[in-house]
Amino acid sequence: MPAPETEDPELSALIRSRATRYTAPPALRAAVWSALGDGAPAARPVRWFERLWPRLTAAFACGALAAAVVLQISGPMLAQAGDPFAEQVVDGHLRSLLVDHLMDVASTDQHTVKPWFAGKLDFTPPVPDFAAEGYPLQGGRLDMLGGRPVAAIVYGHRQHHINVFVLRQADTGSHDAPAQTRRGFHLLNWSREGLDYWVVSDLNAQELAGFAALYRQHAD
Repeated sequence: MPAPETEDPELSALIRSRATRYTAPPALRAAVWSALGDGAPAARPVRWFERLWPRLTAAFACGALAAAVVLQISGPMLAQAGDPFAEQVVDGHLRSLLVDHLMDVASTDQHTVKPWFAGKLDFTPPVPDFAAEGYPLQGGRLDMLGGRPVAAIVYGHRQHHINVFVLRQADTGSHDAPAQTRRGFHLLNWSREGLDYWVVSDLNAQELAGFAALYRQHAD
């Protein structure tokens, strides 16, 4: 379009510095050039990466979505694969609460609960009573973990139940495992002199650690 014969330099500079510029859509540009009778300007050649960019963006979005789905599915599976026995301990704790089989022998007397295990297992688990410390003995039962029978000693603390699973292990060494939290339950695990101990409850981690310290001191 031909420029006007005269123009104000200051006004032109002000417009260039202050005016907001918009890029017209291709259809609108073609209509304007057609109306002016000058014909449409030569189309700029489309670069190769401009043609590929929409496909690359779509591929990246699909890849990110697929990765998110894989992590969502495999995350819990990997966590369980790290210590599958811990999952069985949680299952045993839940099973005792859901099917109303918390105890085979209900007694607050350790001299009643401990002898009850005699002849039912090839070892006798420690059965201390911590009523004075706020963790009274409630009883015991036989349970199954890893396809073998184990002792389950039950304690209470306010409205919470604590299961202490004790089982024989082939290794006579000692180990102390880090505390775990699975499905909202706290777990503590250690081994001493051929026995493996698992403590599990929905009790808060600090109080459960306090109970485990009392039990370990007595068992050791």
